[in-house]
Amino acid sequence: MDDFSLEKLAQEIVVERLKGVADPPHGAGEVARQMVTKAITGTRAQQAPRDTVSAVCRGLMSGMLILEQDLPRTAVAILSQMSAVAAAAQQDPADLMTWAMEGIAPIAKLAGGQTCNAVSDAIEAAFMGAGQVFASACDTAGA
Repeated sequence: MDDFSLEKLAQEIVVERLKGVADPPHGAGEVARQMVTKAITGTRAQQAPRDTVSAVCRGLMSGMLILEQDLPRTAVAILSQMSAVAAAAQQDPADLMTWAMEGIAPIAKLAGGQTCNAVSDAIEAAFMGAGQVFASACDTAGA
């Protein structure tokens, strides 16, 4: 499964399963944990984990953008699940956080400067020091 199909699948899952639920950002975090864990273990031979994580997170965030949901809360919910993913997929948690932010950044940037700043602030508040990593990812994002 290539990174585009993972991105599209993640987006479709969010749009289909999280429309109308009580707490979509929390739901997106749960989907992230399940999907990233399965995707890393399932694609390890064909694709670098970095590409897999970034693609899934980009898809999750784009689905939430389509649903017009809270992107800062969604980003924090996704990142909050990376330690569980790290344990299950035998990956470094810091790498997973960085790769997830690389997937989140283009969508936050696409949503506009104010949203990108709000996502960065939320990440910094939840994970001290990670806001700078996210800001760097936004600077290099292609959106």
